[in-house]
Amino acid sequence: MRIILLLCLPLFVLAQSYGLKNFIDQAGRTNGLIKAKALNVKSKEQEIEAAKSAYWPTVDIGADYSFLSPNYIVSPGQTGNAFISANLNLYDGGRKDAILRSKGFEHEASLFEKTAFEKSITLEITRHYYGIKSLKATLHALQERSRELKAQIIRVKKFKLTGLATEEQVDKLQSVYENNQYSIENTKLSIETSEENLKLISGLPARHLKRNYFLEPGKVHFEWFETIKILQANANAVGENAKAIDAGYLPQVNLSDTYHRSHFDDQVNIPLPGFSGDGFLVDHQNKIGVSVNMRLFDKGKMSKESEAVKYRKMALLSQLDQAKREQKMNFRLARKGMNTTKEKMKSAKSALKAATSTYSVLKEKFEVGLADDIAFLDALATKTLAEARYKDTVYDYEVKKSIYYYYAGKDPREFIR
Repeated sequence: MRIILLLCLPLFVLAQSYGLKNFIDQAGRTNGLIKAKALNVKSKEQEIEAAKSAYWPTVDIGADYSFLSPNYIVSPGQTGNAFISANLNLYDGGRKDAILRSKGFEHEASLFEKTAFEKSITLEITRHYYGIKSLKATLHALQERSRELKAQIIRVKKFKLTGLATEEQVDKLQSVYENNQYSIENTKLSIETSEENLKLISGLPARHLKRNYFLEPGKVHFEWFETIKILQANANAVGENAKAIDAGYLPQVNLSDTYHRSHFDDQVNIPLPGFSGDGFLVDHQNKIGVSVNMRLFDKGKMSKESEAVKYRKMALLSQLDQAKREQKMNFRLARKGMNTTKEKMKSAKSALKAATSTYSVLKEKFEVGLADDIAFLDALATKTLAEARYKDTVYDYEVKKSIYYYYAGKDPREFIR
């Protein structure tokens, strides 16, 4: 039974492990901030529908009942009125069209904003993902160092009993061992912190990670990323708002149709044969009207409002130009950073090979008394550091590739393998 459990354990761990795409996809489904961006998109969609509804006529109904005292022949003591009114704006100088276009650009900006935020979450998940892997590689190297130090402490203690080693040598090894144990615990805390952060962002436990890597960048087609598209869409929306304000100086033509019915009680009776107050009172009426109005003077109120909005558009376009320069700069630097890390990885691999070889030789010499403890501990520390640096560089290279794709205007998720 125990053997079966040991055989099944790797399968269980594999089933509980997740790849980089799993974390990104789950974040898209469960991350509250991404959901907020999606809800903002829906809000903008409803604003578009509201702007479209402005082209339709409005229909209102109402009623009132009044009591008057004293009453007279054309004013009954009690009057009830009910009405239904339809109104249609025939011409507004293009204001409705401008508002609808503005809402369309705002909706477009909200879509870009959602996509941009999802990409930033992808980068954040990538950093945590490979950060955890790097920390685990460091932990593995420290644990190997701890096992080696413990074995050497036991060996030197035996030599001490026979007079071949001193208490000082034992204490020195013990001190290095304890310091290494502290580094192990500190690394474990860093791993747990990163795992909790990754779980918070994605909604998945991050204790077991699958092996993933990004495709080596080839000829990547550069394109503007969403931050720039957001600025352009917002500038377009602001420009349409200025047009909507300017439309206020053009004629406004409205068509209305109102029908009402009235009911009268407590009327004044006139003591004349064949004469009644009803002849002065209209109990139903339909009124159709067309109105035209145009703003002639407001001391420049609307024109100044329009000018203020146009300055906002100019400010957004200025930000857009700066953002374009910034993306191009970051794209170039990301490419260089990726290539530099690639060379660093080659160097770290060579350093690890040299440190491992040196350590093997010094370990043999130390165990037969041909090398002192200082040389041995130095070689062990160098080997441990070289292992950690190599793995850290390998994982940092994956992060650098994701950043390169990001500044190329791509979604890094598409290049995960």
